[in-house]
Amino acid sequence: MQTVIETSGASHPFPQDAIKHCSISPADDFYPQENNEKLTLADASSSSASSVQEDKHSTKDLQQVVLLTPANNVAPVHKSPFRHENYTNLLSSSSRVLFATDEWFARADNLLLESDPVFVPDLYCEQGKVMDGWETRRRRDAGHDWCVIAAPQMGQVYGIEIDTAFFTGNQAPRISIEVANCYHQDKDEEDWKFKWMPGAVLRLAQGGGIQGTGMSPQQVDRAATACSRFQWTEILPMTKLQPGYEETRMHYFTIPDDIRESTKGFTHVRVNYYPDGGVARLRLWGRPVTVELESMMTKDELECAIPVSAKPYVHPELSCEDNGGCGLACSNKHYGVPSNLIRSSYGKDMGDGWETARHPERPPVLIKCPTTNLVQSPLMDWAVLKLGMGGCDDSGISRIIIDTKHFRGNFPESVQLEGCDASANGGASDDAVCAATPETTGENSAVEWFPLLRRSRMGPHREHVFDRNSSDLVNTQRRVTHVRVSIYPDGGLSRVRIYGQPRKSGIV
Repeated sequence: MQTVIETSGASHPFPQDAIKHCSISPADDFYPQENNEKLTLADASSSSASSVQEDKHSTKDLQQVVLLTPANNVAPVHKSPFRHENYTNLLSSSSRVLFATDEWFARADNLLLESDPVFVPDLYCEQGKVMDGWETRRRRDAGHDWCVIAAPQMGQVYGIEIDTAFFTGNQAPRISIEVANCYHQDKDEEDWKFKWMPGAVLRLAQGGGIQGTGMSPQQVDRAATACSRFQWTEILPMTKLQPGYEETRMHYFTIPDDIRESTKGFTHVRVNYYPDGGVARLRLWGRPVTVELESMMTKDELECAIPVSAKPYVHPELSCEDNGGCGLACSNKHYGVPSNLIRSSYGKDMGDGWETARHPERPPVLIKCPTTNLVQSPLMDWAVLKLGMGGCDDSGISRIIIDTKHFRGNFPESVQLEGCDASANGGASDDAVCAATPETTGENSAVEWFPLLRRSRMGPHREHVFDRNSSDLVNTQRRVTHVRVSIYPDGGLSRVRIYGQPRKSGIV
């Protein structure tokens, strides 16, 4: 019976003498192989006899030998069974590590980075080799290493993705993952996610963990006691991890239906290494929980937790790209483009919005108008959006939502919206609409810009809702095909959602 060697169908970018080998159990079928070549052991030995050596420690257990190549700095995400589904990474960069037993070689915060792990061969520091992940020192005391992560929002996990890239002799040999709902702790405090864990507030204040440090046994005991106050559910039992070569770095696990349902609404994650080692990235793929939280929240809390834009509404979101909306032009796109404003999803960070540069001509001292309580300044930036579904009919715009999610220190002071009907008077092109301004509206203008939303004050990281009950929403009985968003004096928005009765039923 011949032993089979599995190797990628693509040619290896490294010389044969750089190729390593290891043993892999046939049970590790979570890693999908595509277009693989199969070579006999004799074939491989004849081409690179020096690179394939017998593993004396596992000769009896050796069932399959695999040629392995160093990992690339770009993760093979095309193989993921989760990334192409309508899932969100529930451990995004907005998550926070509250506690880690040891961060000697690399901080636990690196597990949450959205960028692919990178390896620099000659990069060393005082602790040793610089690794892009969470790596603990070789444990010499009782126990195992673990960390606790606060998720940015409640979620329901469907799949787990673990990347051990570049951890080839130092990967955590085994791992398990648990989740818990810690919401009931300190419900009246905004920082309920963090304060229950000893030392978490200090850790966050200093910007995360510090490489080259580890917790004392007393600190670990206090953290474990804090965790014991909640019910933790294992979503991944203790599981072996393969080393971080290109062929074996990615690990995928689907969550069983019963576990997924029982852990719905989790807020915190505990990652356990057995006993120590490193992992490059961890992602929990699933969906944020926005409904059926009555058992965890009061009615008022539930109402506040669900974004207004996530609730059913009588009219469609005409500005949404899924309905044919389009971001046409803007005055400044230093940090983002207007097409980000019309995405159906919620902004993942500030880069997933439209943000302008600071106006260099802004006054040295800002003065507010005593009547409007708005800053007295003509400075502003603008963006033009084209509504989908033909725009709204004569019943007009029924609701506008301005979302400043993630823009906590750079949201606009105020926002104003104007609309036009490009189909009037024979019609106007998108270029003509963008060229026209409210100041040039008249007989020679291609379109007439008219107010939709009076200049209104904005706040950080929230949805601002204006409907027909609001005195700020005007001209609600006019057709609108395009909208001009003006921000004063500059800043960033995550989403602009405009609702109304469409003129056409299909996507235009």
